[in-house]
Amino acid sequence: MNEQIGDGSGGYGVIPHVELPGNPAEWTSRDRLEVAGRISGICRSEGFLFVHNHGIPADLFADVYAEIRQFYSLPTEEKNRYAATEESQFLGYRGLGRERSRTHSGTEACEQYRIGNTTHELALPDSVDFYHEHFPKSLELFEYLVPLADGILAACALDLGLAEDFFAAHRSSPLDRLGLNYYGATHLTDVDSKVNYSMSPHIDLSLLTILSQDESGLNVRDAEGSWLEVPADPDALFVFLADYVQRWSNGVHRAAPHRVSAVRRDRMSIQYKHRPDYGVVVAPLDAFTDEANPPKYAPLDTGSDYVAVLRSILGR
Repeated sequence: MNEQIGDGSGGYGVIPHVELPGNPAEWTSRDRLEVAGRISGICRSEGFLFVHNHGIPADLFADVYAEIRQFYSLPTEEKNRYAATEESQFLGYRGLGRERSRTHSGTEACEQYRIGNTTHELALPDSVDFYHEHFPKSLELFEYLVPLADGILAACALDLGLAEDFFAAHRSSPLDRLGLNYYGATHLTDVDSKVNYSMSPHIDLSLLTILSQDESGLNVRDAEGSWLEVPADPDALFVFLADYVQRWSNGVHRAAPHRVSAVRRDRMSIQYKHRPDYGVVVAPLDAFTDEANPPKYAPLDTGSDYVAVLRSILGR
């Protein structure tokens, strides 16, 4: 099913809605093949959709939003105890104005927090539990989101003509992360922003991203270049494909550029990024390249290249 919604400049577009076969931990190969059929054209044309019947309890999202609200109500000096640094493998708190924009000279008008996995390929934080201590319900949600993303990715692999477990084969110790984000109504003014959006346009360095928001604010760019406003839908999760799927498929599956508009009211979002292992080199597969279709993307290392991006936006 499709839903007509407004875009960021007053126009209209269509965001697809797809019904899933319930709890992804119980999906069979037949279920994944059925999902592949439902999302095939969407992945190839737009790369974003709402999913329903995803098997995650609604009250768990309410609990996570309560944790986010409680953390961001703490004094700044308390939040800064959990500052995200290279030494924490970038887990923890990114204060207002802490993240540089990759598209303009200013900073992003939001506060962010990251929980999730770490890698032994880098120096480990003294205590990962320290960065997770405010977010037990968020960690519970994290455990639900992993199999959901795995199931959708298996469907993507089937649609691409790859083995069902192609992406899973690169996920023995993945760097999955859950972002717990707060966009205050005054944040654009607080950082003296010269742009009319709170988060700059970008494509995620992940396989795919799953998002929930308590207020609208997310915009996604369709294949024609129009910015669509993504409504806050408590009964669905918004899914968009990201850089690594697009890169591996040489653009057969489309990554969705997105941004966050200038919010009118305080807004929170829950943003799960599904990633491969640290150090996987992602490059267009031979199956999607030939003389008529040369590689469109350079190889990217999900270890060193990924860390370099984080250094560039969070480094002092």
